[in-house]
Amino acid sequence: MNIRLKVCGMRDSKNIVQLLALKPDYMGFIFYNKSPRDVQEVLDAELLNNFPKETEKVGVFVNADLEELKEKVGTYGLDYVQLHGDESVEYVAELFAVGIKVIKVFSIGEAFDFSGLDLYNPFVDFFLFDTKGKARGGNGEAFDWEILKSYNQKVPFFLSGGIDLDNVYALEGFGEMNIHAIDVNSKFELAPGLKDIERIEQLTSSLRACF
Repeated sequence: MNIRLKVCGMRDSKNIVQLLALKPDYMGFIFYNKSPRDVQEVLDAELLNNFPKETEKVGVFVNADLEELKEKVGTYGLDYVQLHGDESVEYVAELFAVGIKVIKVFSIGEAFDFSGLDLYNPFVDFFLFDTKGKARGGNGEAFDWEILKSYNQKVPFFLSGGIDLDNVYALEGFGEMNIHAIDVNSKFELAPGLKDIERIEQLTSSLRACF
């Protein structure tokens, strides 16, 4: 079981450089003006275009205009787009057709029908399962991970929502699942968009020790 790490909601250039020193597998940047972590006015394109290869860049979008999304991919050299809205299969297929790699997000509540994901399978690289909450991500709450046993595991997924230093060890009990990475955000923040590097370093050590 080799679980990778994605740290999402990064904004501050100095904070980004500090996090790069820990070599996370993925770093996420939110392009959504309703989010307190929106990067559209502050993100340093030169910094992103000089990222080390071991950390892949993920742009997070919510029902974005396709052409604007494609422009952001080019400007910042994004390796993946993470779709956090109500994007259709046709929308995702258009990105696939032009070679853009996709992480499609689904919010999980007390009951969830995983069968609706099958239509997306040919066009996505990963799914991301997050907690269904008031906001589109960054709610800091975990859902019942047992629900994921109902998923057919055909497409590897990122697990998000309320993961912290206390509950990450529980993932040891889900070794039969196709978990590619965990995604952390608000639980590791000093302020929206500003990460606690020391706590993320502790998380990185825990992941390497256990998984």
